[in-house]
Amino acid sequence: MAEALVSGVFERLTSISLQVAENGVRLVVGVNEEVEKIGATLRTIRAVLADAEKRQVKEQAVKLWLDNLQNVAYDIEDVLDEWSTAMLRSTIGKSQSSSSSTFPVSRFAPSGNSVPRLIGRRNTAVKIKEINERLQVISKEKDDFAFIVNLTRNNDIEPERPKTTCFIDVSEIRGRDQDKNTIVRMLLSESSAQERGIPLISIVGMGGIGKTTLAQIVYNDREVNAYFQKKLWVCVSDPFDEMRVAKAILEALTRTPSSFGELNSVLEQIQESIAGKRFLLVLDDVWTEDERKWQSLKYCLNSGATPGSKILVTTRKENVAAIMGCTKLFHLGSLSEEECWSLFSHIAFSGRNDRDRASLADIGKKIADRCKGLPLAAKTLGGLLRFKRSREQWQRILDSRMWELDEAESGLFSPLLLSYYDLPPPLRQCFSYCSIFPKDHKIEKDLLIKLWMAQGFLGEGNETQIVGEEYFDNLAMRSFFQEFEMDGMDESIIRCKMHDIIHEFAQLLRKGECCVVASNGLEVQRAEWCHENARHVRVILDNEQAAIPSPLHNAKKLRSLIVDSCPHNTSSLNASLPGLFDHLICLRMLDLSNRGCRRQTSITELPDQIGKLLYLRYISLEGNTGLGYLPEALCDLCNLQTLNIRLCSYLKILPFGIERLINLMHLQNSETYGCRSMGDGLKKSMFPNLEQEEVFYWSSLGDLGSFANLRGNLKIIGLGDVIRRTEAEEAGLWKKTDLRNLTLSFTSVSKGRRALVKGSASDSPVLEASVLEALRPPPYLEYLNINRMNGPTAFPSWMVSLMMLRRVILWACPNWKNLPPMWKLPVLEHLEIWEMKNVKEVGQEFMGAETEKGQASSSSDDNNIAFPSLKHLKFQLMEEWQEWNYGNLLTTMPLLCSLRINSCLKLKLLPRQLLQKTTLQVLDISDCPILKEHCSRNGTGEDWPYISHIPTITIDGEDVQREGN
Repeated sequence: MAEALVSGVFERLTSISLQVAENGVRLVVGVNEEVEKIGATLRTIRAVLADAEKRQVKEQAVKLWLDNLQNVAYDIEDVLDEWSTAMLRSTIGKSQSSSSSTFPVSRFAPSGNSVPRLIGRRNTAVKIKEINERLQVISKEKDDFAFIVNLTRNNDIEPERPKTTCFIDVSEIRGRDQDKNTIVRMLLSESSAQERGIPLISIVGMGGIGKTTLAQIVYNDREVNAYFQKKLWVCVSDPFDEMRVAKAILEALTRTPSSFGELNSVLEQIQESIAGKRFLLVLDDVWTEDERKWQSLKYCLNSGATPGSKILVTTRKENVAAIMGCTKLFHLGSLSEEECWSLFSHIAFSGRNDRDRASLADIGKKIADRCKGLPLAAKTLGGLLRFKRSREQWQRILDSRMWELDEAESGLFSPLLLSYYDLPPPLRQCFSYCSIFPKDHKIEKDLLIKLWMAQGFLGEGNETQIVGEEYFDNLAMRSFFQEFEMDGMDESIIRCKMHDIIHEFAQLLRKGECCVVASNGLEVQRAEWCHENARHVRVILDNEQAAIPSPLHNAKKLRSLIVDSCPHNTSSLNASLPGLFDHLICLRMLDLSNRGCRRQTSITELPDQIGKLLYLRYISLEGNTGLGYLPEALCDLCNLQTLNIRLCSYLKILPFGIERLINLMHLQNSETYGCRSMGDGLKKSMFPNLEQEEVFYWSSLGDLGSFANLRGNLKIIGLGDVIRRTEAEEAGLWKKTDLRNLTLSFTSVSKGRRALVKGSASDSPVLEASVLEALRPPPYLEYLNINRMNGPTAFPSWMVSLMMLRRVILWACPNWKNLPPMWKLPVLEHLEIWEMKNVKEVGQEFMGAETEKGQASSSSDDNNIAFPSLKHLKFQLMEEWQEWNYGNLLTTMPLLCSLRINSCLKLKLLPRQLLQKTTLQVLDISDCPILKEHCSRNGTGEDWPYISHIPTITIDGEDVQREGN
């Protein structure tokens, strides 16, 4: 990791030195020479870092040398941030002084300081000199190790990536059929008369052997699904938190968040919820050997259990299984050589031809043998070798010294280190930073990229988001991530997890630098984190008495701070923040979000001291519903890239001086419904890369016209209050070519506003249709949502011209009598239509019509195909819908996979041509009494012969057919 840090610092040093020269900045006498000397020294050190990084694994002295180098590199980066921030703030100050507008200025903002005065301060010069002296000592020490010099920098070259962008299914199982059948038999067997309480089955095995994967296979087995009335999955991990585990069980039972604050109340609710139900509870990854932590929950489950209920536990320790009262123990063994080779080769040879396979198979089998039957090792090395094309590259992996390591997990870290050191240095930083997340955490891809960006791992410039996407994809394809959740629209990854062993590996890489500390108000747990070189810390405040631990103030070099606060911990956290911000001035990322419970709050005020965190790039205040305003001092954060105020529902207004946030790229503001103004500064500023989630209509919709470079996602709420069409035209949506997702909501957020304009209330439906027509989106839009519109027109004329639309949702437009001709859209994959109360017939205008000559009326579809790409179709709450005509085109919906019809009480029949589609995999009918009769399986349903081939059929929540059975 030191290699990536030093390389990044060297590049920044060169870049900022050029900026200083271009701006005519004169440093304190002698400082320029010191800076040049730092650059030259870093250049020589970089040449040996590839060798040093690998040797540190077995040589403690080398590791200590790298740690010292890394700390100096961090300090250099802090000084560089001081330089660049000073120049940036000076530029902002000049711009403001020359403009006619005035904004409130923070008491922390410099007054009248020029760049020479800021950079020429004595303390900055002293810092540079001290850093240079430390760096010279480190440079001399490197000669004692006789490192191999690498001047070619080959390790910076990213390996060739596969041509395909599809992710391989690394979770495909090898050799676990017999194990699965054994566990299933245990779960379905009747309990003996001698057994007391719920039978508890434990899967025991070493890390990386596939315990969780086996439990998942069993959990989703068809027979298991049929036998148990309730299934609950809880990841326990370490430490065993009784309250968290109990709440997780209750929420899995009730499908709603738990607001109970006492363990006893949660246990009582669990008892009530499981009464009379046969359930399966999976407790994954249990570590605790303290029997007391399990007793109260165990007693609760035993008291409320119905005969046949079971508990399945996965653990690395047989002693844990015994303490929990295991009745049946299953030791999970390694894969056989053949099974391990099958899994390894499936991944390593992905996309290769037979000739390549034959050429590399002999070396590959030797590498697979060294995985010792561990699925995780086989997946990791398979992911590594996907990028290696020649025998020489494969041979180097086989001959690596990393295999000589003797780690606790039987050498499992050896294949991980091989994959890790094969990464380009920037990707090593990105991977190891993931240790900041808790174990088994669902990592949001978009958030992760923003955090990488905040730490400077993605470089500088306008392409950082694209670089972050590429880095994530690269790590995912190498099996560093797993359990991907996909976007139904474009099948891109939304979130993922890390395997426990890989997470532990990342923690090992960041040991002493990335820490977790828990405080319960009485004591601070794991206090060894408090080290002056700590860089990334997660603080857990367990209850309302807990406070920010005072030693945190000493971690002055901290770059990331995440506070997980108890929802009721308002006063102590509010009181801690001013002092905390006084000390932690090197922060790049600050997360004070409250995602756990939307109805509670953790902070009610962001103190003015936030303005001291000048290097901050990312701040999240998400879910703090008691936050009424943001201080003007926030606008001093000129490096800020992401401001997350999602779910801050009582936030009234953004700061007036927000125009000073000239690096702001992401304003995440969904569901900030109380924010009645974006602020004059935001309206008047030209943010070059701003991505804003939601815009609420309060003053003039035309304000959007100022955001020439708006990109990403945009939601406009309150269009029902627009007074005139010209406002929509001034918004100029069609010019914002980087928009991809657009929601147009005609809800009214200001009751009676239109009534203030004479004659407008009675004309509102006509006006809404005109406004919608004027809000023509850009041509590259991929997602469109139109809702709550009262206009009489069925659709805007521009809708069928959006040739890149992949997903469309239309709902609650009560005056629409016809549906738009969606069949013309060539790449539309997902379509949902809700609450169209006046639609009585879905006809040819929607499904596809022919001209008199029998040709398709869409000029863009030469193949006479309606909905050529549609995969998922859903209708819901169509109260008056009675008829559905198939249309006249030769081919309709050739790729349709799922059809869902919910709450369409009057619908008589589904088009049989549609039902007979061989591509149809899912048919879901709910609250449609007439359709239910037609589709009945008991022999009376006249449409059953037309749907019996569909693998999954669900009617009113009951699986009538699943997987052909």
